[in-house]
Amino acid sequence: MMNVIIFKTSVQDKNDLDCLRPELNAFLGEKNWTFDLEDIDKILRVVSPVVCTIAVEQLLLEHGFLCIEMPYSLDEFKV
Repeated sequence: MMNVIIFKTSVQDKNDLDCLRPELNAFLGEKNWTFDLEDIDKILRVVSPVVCTIAVEQLLLEHGFLCIEMPYSLDEFKV
């Protein structure tokens, strides 16, 4: 089973994303994360077979970015 973890971040633009891309690819794999820079919360979405919340938050923090998991429930989406 895959975990989907949603984070609110302080990443602002493509330059910030370019700084993080190599680290995220190395840690999570190239196809296992996406950013929505159009969203007000600059959402990072991670798909992982293991819960890696603390490690992802720490990785972004080490690069000077805020990263906080956003709780959500599939009930919100009537799944």
